[in-house]
Parts: sequence; C-alpha cells; structure tokens
Amino acid sequence: MNSTAMELNGVCKKYPGFTLEIDNFSFSQGAIMGLLGPNGAGKSTMIKATMNLVRIDRGSITLLGRDYLREEIEIKKQVGYVPEECNLYEEAAAGWLGQFVSKYYKDWDHCFYHALLEKFGVDRNKKVKKLSKGGKMKLSLCLALAHRPRLLLLDEPTSGLDPVVRHDFLKELLEVIQDESRSVLFSSHIVSDIEKVADYVAFIKGGQIALCDEKENILDRWRRVSFRAKDSGALERLKEYLAYYKGEDQNYQGVSGDCGGDLQKTLTSLGAENVQLSPMSLEEIMIVISRGEV
Repeated sequence: MNSTAMELNGVCKKYPGFTLEIDNFSFSQGAIMGLLGPNGAGKSTMIKATMNLVRIDRGSITLLGRDYLREEIEIKKQVGYVPEECNLYEEAAAGWLGQFVSKYYKDWDHCFYHALLEKFGVDRNKKVKKLSKGGKMKLSLCLALAHRPRLLLLDEPTSGLDPVVRHDFLKELLEVIQDESRSVLFSSHIVSDIEKVADYVAFIKGGQIALCDEKENILDRWRRVSFRAKDSGALERLKEYLAYYKGEDQNYQGVSGDCGGDLQKTLTSLGAENVQLSPMSLEEIMIVISRGEV
C-alpha cells in the first residue's frame, strides 16, 4: 500500500505573468502539511490543480497513491476540500445542504455531520446567507468532513476571520482531524496558524516550493548569524553555510539554514570571530524567503 498522501512531480501551469512549477513535493499519509506563503505565491493554484479545478500544462499528481486524472472520481470520494471562498447556495440551510451533498458520497455519515455542526456551533436551520464568514467556513468544513475523507485540503480556511474566531476554529479543527488518521494540506499566509497545526511546512514563493521539511527540523536548523570575518578570504569560506548575509568592514549579519551539528564551531574554524547565533521563528524564515534573501 502506498503511504504517500500527495505527490507532485514536474507540475507546471502557466498564466500571463505567473507560472506554477512544483517538483518533487510529497508528504506521508497521516501528516499535516502546512503550505505557507504570501498572497499570490501560488498556494490556491496548487491546491486547485490537485483537485483538477485547474488543468496543469504538464506533470504528474497522485493523491493517496492514485493518479488524480485516471482515477479522479474514486479519489474525490476520499478527499475533502474547503476552498478559500464559500460557494455554497445562499438560500439553503446547513441541514438541507447535508442532505444534498450526501447523495454524492456513499460513506456520508449523517450523525457525524450533525455532530460536527453542533461542535462548530452552526445552526442547521439557518440559511447560508445569514451566517458570518466564520460560520460559512465552519459549515464548509463540516461538509468536507462528513464523509470521513482520508485527505483534507484546506485553502486559506482562516483568512479574514477575526483572532478570536480563528483561535476557536483552529482548536476545534485540531480536535476533529486528530481524532482519526487523516492527511491534511493546510494553506495559509498566517504563520501562527501553520505553527499551531502543521507537522511539516512547505514555503512557496513565486509559484515554486522554496523550502519543505518537518516543522521542527526547520526551526532547529535556521539561525540568524552575526560574526566578524577574520581575514579577506574568510567570507568566501563561510558562504557555503550562509543562505544570506550582508555587512561591511568585515562585520556581517546573515541567516543560515544549515544549523546541523555545531555551527558556531564550524564557522569559527573557517575564519569567523565573535559568532552569535539566535533562533528564528517560522514568520522570520518566511519573510527572508519571500524577500528573496535566500
């Protein structure tokens, strides 16, 4: 049995002024992958491509070990998708929508759906147009989860929600998705949301994955660095360990994404003096990547 939740290889989608190019991207079943990047980086395009809502120009996509085109119908029975924008019928109530959507899923669980509505505080008798943005997002999530999908795709689910609603939404979401062995791709430009829920993090910039690893590995390996270069050749020797640096008069500040082993000792042996290392948050790492400093 294939243990990969999602895999994209050589995927390309060209638009005027923007190209999505994703290669060698994957994560395991049962993991929560956070897709992090600024608005316009390609997060939504990538997720829509995996749902075949955007036709790619070339490349291969597999979901739960299956080709997303050849077995599209069977795959979508096992996938839950929450788009960034709520496109639900405004005149319908949550109860009616559950009855309607259930016809498309043989594994739909009405009891589970109504339990989710209650958990998220969604009135089953209230029309969609009467719900707040947070309420609509919660309803979308209930609809996406009620057939107990093996893979859940969340496209900016907390965008536009106020901090209190976001906090409660994420808390409830984590309780639901951690109850079962379910794979999740969660995209956001809000770093704190990804920090709370993700096991793995992929940073996307300009339509490409700039960095992808376990969240804890990223936090362990990335450091801000300040040092003095001992001699004129020291900086050349140190560049291998610096993703970015700036400075003058032999005094430099930079970033290292390679804090494996004793980085301070390594830099010192290559000609750095007064080496100072400080941890970086995911937000700081995203800013560095987004600015092109890496």
